[in-house]
Amino acid sequence: MFYTGSRLTMQDEDSVSGASSGASSPEPEAPFIPKFKVRLTDNVNKDGDSVKFTLQVSQNGLTLHMLEREFEDFEYLDHCVSTGQSSHGLIIPPIPQRSAIDPFTAEIQSKRLMGKGSKTLIADEFHKDCQQLQKYLELLLSHPVLGKNEKLHDFLTQKNPPPRTKVKRGLMSKLSDSFDARKSTYPDSEEFFQKERDWVAKYQPAIANTSEAFNKIICAQLRISHQLEQMVTALKVSTYPNDQLHHKQFNNINAIFLDCVDKMKNETEDKGNKEDMSLGTTLSLWHRYIQAESNMLLERTCLMVDYQSCNRALDKAKPNRKEAAEKAKKEAEVAFEECSDAARQEIKHFQRQRVQEIKDCVERYAAFQLTSARTTLNTLSLAFNQIKAMNL
Repeated sequence: MFYTGSRLTMQDEDSVSGASSGASSPEPEAPFIPKFKVRLTDNVNKDGDSVKFTLQVSQNGLTLHMLEREFEDFEYLDHCVSTGQSSHGLIIPPIPQRSAIDPFTAEIQSKRLMGKGSKTLIADEFHKDCQQLQKYLELLLSHPVLGKNEKLHDFLTQKNPPPRTKVKRGLMSKLSDSFDARKSTYPDSEEFFQKERDWVAKYQPAIANTSEAFNKIICAQLRISHQLEQMVTALKVSTYPNDQLHHKQFNNINAIFLDCVDKMKNETEDKGNKEDMSLGTTLSLWHRYIQAESNMLLERTCLMVDYQSCNRALDKAKPNRKEAAEKAKKEAEVAFEECSDAARQEIKHFQRQRVQEIKDCVERYAAFQLTSARTTLNTLSLAFNQIKAMNL
């Protein structure tokens, strides 16, 4: 079920028109050390459709700032980082999906997760939002390029968030995206990147299906927990007056069984929450992260196609346009080479990190399953032995 799909074999081929972008980027002399550490506290304030998260920003073990940020501030930060000029060839850490906060959306989401006939509303999961947003900031801060981004620095040091500029996507932008998407079918000039593109095309739907299947498991556990809660309620009213021996015996058995079911309800709910916060969030993160890599590879492919077009234009250029065509070709070459070198190094780090994080998380998940099974067995065994000791 959990396919890590390790791909760490690298091969470099000649680039477009014989230009060499195959040389591996040099390894950094020393590991990059994040300038700040950030923690999202449990202090989350909700006022209507506005949710404010509290960030604790520290440096060298000392707290520098306690800041309030809304989800829209994180979205604007993501926009600024993603559109920065230094982002070519980089796999941008993905921002988590925004949780439902208004009652109508929360009801729709609850019915989708718990079943159409369910009247149970899932409570706000701000603890999950905090964990995911903290991970997002940690990924940005630990990135050797994005960790130096001025917008990220301002986000973590200014008391008030940077003013948000509403981002509008017009018709021309959508048409441009549509045209760029068509370029994804162009064969790559380098074997390394072509293999990576082929792998992403297969792995992306696989991890999406895995994440969705795991979410269904979590939802099933939540439904079981609610059903056990209903059983507890029914057992509480299933008592008789202790005026007869068999009534008293029934009440004693009922009390033991009620306590057992109540414990199992709590254990099931706790198990589902912990699994969702560990493996569930990890699968969701890397599902989004693979999409981020796909976007980066598409961007590089577009630069490759532009470079090829400039080469063809230079070959066909008339004498009076040779200089302009040569300049355009040189600019396209530099952009493509820089993107390719950054992308190659980025993919190597990305694949190592992906394999290690998912591997560690799956191992912790397996160990937790054993622990949970033993806890459930102990709960049932205790109730069985208590009833057996009554000598009915």
